[in-house]
Amino acid sequence: MAAPKPITRLISHVILDLDGTLLNTDCIVSQVLKPFIVKNGKKWDSKKAHKFVGKTPYEAAAVVLEDYGLPYSTEEFLSLINPMFSEQ
Repeated sequence: MAAPKPITRLISHVILDLDGTLLNTDCIVSQVLKPFIVKNGKKWDSKKAHKFVGKTPYEAAAVVLEDYGLPYSTEEFLSLINPMFSEQ
């Protein structure tokens, strides 16, 4: 029996959605962060959202923590909100 031919092209295309055309991530981020911020006794300010757009999750988390004065380390904050993003 002949060996199967190896697959040499697993990925043929990559789609980059940098402007939110396919997935509106800005809306999802707000849907997750707003209740979290409010639950922590702070007032959500949608005008601050532009500060973390386009950043890595770690960078964005640091901005959110600083802007809202939340008492978490960046790692703690990410571990708390990441499951919330999975639910969206």
